[in-house]
Parts: sequence; structure tokens; C-alpha cells
Amino acid sequence: MNRDQIDSVLRSLRRVNLQGSFFGQTVAIRFGLSESDIEALEVLIDTGSTTAGTLSELMGLTTGAVTRVIDRLEQAGYVRRVPDPADRRRVIVEVVPDKVAGVQATLGRVGEASSDEIGHYSEAELAVINDFLTRMAAITREEATALRQTSAQGAAATEHSAPIGGLSRARLLFRSGAHELLLRGSPDIGELYQAKFEGPVPQVRLRDGVVTVQYKGGWKWDWKERRADLSINSTIPWDVEVIRGTSKLQGKLAGLDLRSFELTGGVDQIRLTLGRPSGHVPIRLTGGANSIRIERPAGVPVRLKLHGGAASIELDQQKHGPLVDLDAGVIAATIGVASAGLEGGAGRITLESPGASSASDRYELEFTGGASKISVIELP
Repeated sequence: MNRDQIDSVLRSLRRVNLQGSFFGQTVAIRFGLSESDIEALEVLIDTGSTTAGTLSELMGLTTGAVTRVIDRLEQAGYVRRVPDPADRRRVIVEVVPDKVAGVQATLGRVGEASSDEIGHYSEAELAVINDFLTRMAAITREEATALRQTSAQGAAATEHSAPIGGLSRARLLFRSGAHELLLRGSPDIGELYQAKFEGPVPQVRLRDGVVTVQYKGGWKWDWKERRADLSINSTIPWDVEVIRGTSKLQGKLAGLDLRSFELTGGVDQIRLTLGRPSGHVPIRLTGGANSIRIERPAGVPVRLKLHGGAASIELDQQKHGPLVDLDAGVIAATIGVASAGLEGGAGRITLESPGASSASDRYELEFTGGASKISVIELP
């Protein structure tokens, strides 16, 4: 067999796996469950009752994540925890047959639809096919384990992507910070996200519509080497959260339906270019900043709450500063306050653009920890 034939078989296998993932997402949506919930039910249906630890190994999840899956399924009535007959000190998880019957029947539709195709093969051919799929399942499991346990190296390992599947909303969780982070909203990538990294390569995982990016090990020694460029599919709404801060963050999100943005841990420079909001969209920065620049379309109302003060603030060409909040009240030396709308209170400064109070669609900016310079402007 030549290499072209091998590659053709592997491509076909990947297509089967991809379509199987799409099917699982559709089943999850049908029953109001998550993808990992359906995966857990499939494992339990296939292997029978088992412990949470074994389920964790079979699914490639942490024990904590599997515990949360079991909790959800138990609350929904699909599984139950019972004492292990062989060792009463252990607890095993088993499906509730009556409740899981509908899920099992829906999952079985692929098998029913495939029976005619499978019937075209002889018993000997089916034995070969079964042996091949069993071996490929073992290889895939081993490679997934190896990837979780080691840091990928080399240029090929610095690019990541995942299909959008049946998702109607997604969340980006950047857990361990980076020196430079560029976020883009794009309608043209055709996938849920595309990510490129310079320096250390983080772990990137997609689970239940949450794209999690996390670097392994400590963060101080390689902080300045961490650079990330992420494009996210702007055809669906997104929530974005960055934990442990960043030195420089730019968000080109003008075409994105952003439902929330949160950064904790501080930032030196941040620039967000936003589109039109849907509802009251929170933008929260916690931990202090040197320079904050928020750009939005003309006419989009905004409310800014500041905890910690600022050396200077510019809101739609109205300049204010310095503004300092104290436990006993607020000291404010401002220019053009009346047109901007300034409110003061213990530990809080609030600025509003015209019409923000009554607007059904607006950005809610909240900055905690102080800043040197804040600019919130309208784009032409």
C-alpha cells in the first residue's frame, strides 16, 4: 500500500470523527445537555457502570471535570451514584434506563442508518474493519494522553483551530496571561477559532463551547516570550475572559457580537475596538492599567465606572482629570463635566455619554485598580 492510499484512509477516518462530533453536539442540543454530558452517557452505555475515576480516564478529563458532569447528569435524572457491589466503600455511576432510553435511541440512529452499508461486507471483511478501528481508537487515545502530558514544540505545534460545529454561542477563556495578546473577530475563518503562538505553546482545549488557553508551569520566567494571536468566528456571540493579565492587549472586535469582556490581573496597554452592543454589555478590567483605549461606533452609549482613580480620562473628546476616589468620598478636578455626566460616591466615579441611562443597548465599562490614562472614544 502506498502513502497516498494511507493518507486517503486517514482523511476518511478524520471526516468520520468530525461528523461524529457534530452529531454529538446536535444530540446534546436536542436534550438540553452539554457535549461532555453526552460523551459521558455514551461511555456509560458502552462500557456499563463504572467509577468516576475510570470515567475520567476514558473521557480524558480531570476528575474534577468528570465530577461536575456526573453532578449535572444526576440532577437531570440520567445517572445515579450507587455503592459498588464488589466493594461497598466505593461508589459507581450507572445510567437510569428509563431516562436514558431516549438519548440511547437518538444516538442509535447512526447505527440503524449504517446497517445496510455494513451489510455489504463479508464477516471476514468486517473483522478486519473492526480490528482496524479498535487499533486506531487505541492509537488516538495514546496520542491524546501524550499531548496532555508534554509541551508541543516546533512551528507546526504553534497553530491551533477547531470546527464551529453546532455552536450558537462561545466563550474564550485565556487563563494564564501573556506578554502580548491580539484578539480578532472574523467572519471568514470558517472555524470556531484559529490561534497562533510565539514562544511557549499553551494547552488549547474546546469543551462545551468554551475555548480554554492555558500555559503550563510558572508564568514569570517565560512571561515576555508569550505572544498569542487569536481569531474567533464572528458569526456567533462571544464572551471573553483573560485571567492573570497581560502587558499588551489589542482587541479588533468591531465585527463581533461581544456579550462580555473581563480582564483580571492588570494590563500595561489595552486597546479594544468594539462593534454595536446587544443589550448592556459589561467590559471589566481589574488590577490597574497604564493606558486604556476603548473605541466604539458613533452613537453607541457608554457608562464608565471607575474604582481607584485615573490621572486623565477622555470621554468623546471631553477631558477629565485627575479623578481620584477615596474611602471618604471623591475628589474630582474636571473639564467639561456637565456634558459628560459625572457622579461621585465613596469609592466610585461614574461618567456617562448622552442617553446612556435610558439606552437598552450600551457598554458598561468598569475599571478597578486605577489607571494612568483612559480614552473612550467614538469612531467616525
